[in-house]
Amino acid sequence: MDCGRTYRSRGHRLYLPLKFSGRTDWPRVRNRLTQILESKKKSGAPLIDLTESNPTRCGFGYLTPELLKPLSDPGNLAYEPDPHGLRKAREEICGYYSEKGVSLHADQIFLTAGTGEAYAFLFRLLCDPGDPVLLPRPGYPLLDYLADLNDVKPVFYDLSYQDAWRMDEKSFPKHFFKTKAVLVVNPNNPTGNYVTREESAFISGVCLKNQCAVISDEVFFDFSWEGSNQERKSFAGCADALSFTLGGLSKFLGLPQMKLGWIVVNGPRKEKEEAIQRLEIIADTYLSVNTPVQNALPVWFQNYKGIIREIRERCLQNRRFLTQALEAAKPVRLLGGEGGWYAMLSLGGFVSDGSLAVRLLEEYNVLLHPGYFFNTGSGREIVLGLLSPAPVFREGVERLLKCLHF
Repeated sequence: MDCGRTYRSRGHRLYLPLKFSGRTDWPRVRNRLTQILESKKKSGAPLIDLTESNPTRCGFGYLTPELLKPLSDPGNLAYEPDPHGLRKAREEICGYYSEKGVSLHADQIFLTAGTGEAYAFLFRLLCDPGDPVLLPRPGYPLLDYLADLNDVKPVFYDLSYQDAWRMDEKSFPKHFFKTKAVLVVNPNNPTGNYVTREESAFISGVCLKNQCAVISDEVFFDFSWEGSNQERKSFAGCADALSFTLGGLSKFLGLPQMKLGWIVVNGPRKEKEEAIQRLEIIADTYLSVNTPVQNALPVWFQNYKGIIREIRERCLQNRRFLTQALEAAKPVRLLGGEGGWYAMLSLGGFVSDGSLAVRLLEEYNVLLHPGYFFNTGSGREIVLGLLSPAPVFREGVERLLKCLHF
């Protein structure tokens, strides 16, 4: 018995190729930068990775065996499924927001296996196939893939730069036909700008007028930089429009391997209750969050401020060095930002981001992100991660400056 589609031609059996889903029909051709990187790794070349975003590879002091002790809780041998996630974990998250002046009930929170799953739940909750969702540009490319996988159409609004990155309200669509959500990243990755009060009011007004929801990704919310006078406001307390605020252990505690994120639901009472009831069915269908991590969360939260302080200080230290190193590197300049784990540099008209990234890796063994990776559009920005240990980061920046000099 044949398991595939076949047809006969002059006595020969020919097999038709399986047709895969169009939603996964992404370009898979390796670009020049990827080819060089693979070659360097195969040859064993000593690379400096200025794209590093995995805190578990960056030598932080909080990563000790003590972190694993809560995972041995005997309570992990019992399974008590709840579509929202274990209440004690959700109550701990409520306490975190309470410190920010946001009062929440545990039933407004859903635990997920990371923010990627949270996005999938929300796109499935809000959108029919083909419905548009507004995404920021520049922005993290993962959002485009998540939109594709959940059959929604990414439509972009622009962030413009004049001493700081801000929403360009003129780039918002004039008509929101079928648009179900406006997504903000607070602070944005990689530009580092927080959503201002004025922008928050604008987004809420747009969503109320056009009957769509706000999705606010706040995984970097606690990593503000020094000198930032921007008042930070979480959308978790937004009750004007239907809102969904995302957070997670990947950034909050620098533990991406523990795979726990959360959704905070807020908004007008009727819409909020409807959203919660529908999310309960979605979450109950998967029940994906593992019990040991949920049980450990209250213990880990006891030390969250120390972990955030250590990661934040590393980012600030590296950013201060970068600021000093670039003082004489005109026309290259460090673009202003307010928080996060990345720094963005403008190359002016000096060189394109792609050609610089290729030459830096090929000749100096240093990897960085060309701006096009984040959909910058200009071809004149590069992005550096700020997590690397100071000696590694400084050596990478010094090689970058040498490459720019020549």
